[in-house]
Amino acid sequence: MDGWNKEEISQLQLPDPNDTDPHPRLLLNGYGIHAGSCYTALMPDGWHEITLEIRWEPTGPACWYISTPGYRDICPIGLFVKV
Repeated sequence: MDGWNKEEISQLQLPDPNDTDPHPRLLLNGYGIHAGSCYTALMPDGWHEITLEIRWEPTGPACWYISTPGYRDICPIGLFVKV
């Protein structure tokens, strides 16, 4: 039985278009995530622990950023993370 010990991976997605909040939540497996959430994300050089935060400006999906040092210039939308 090989299937019992596999990690599940999912992709961070754009917010629901019906989310009218100026700081809409990114989606992971269909659910909105919250600022301060931590994930193990696949970066070009392998898996790394990251923390996601929001800025008050700009608004919309662009308000999300990775607060982990060394990854602040990488957009979190579209990243693959372990769930």
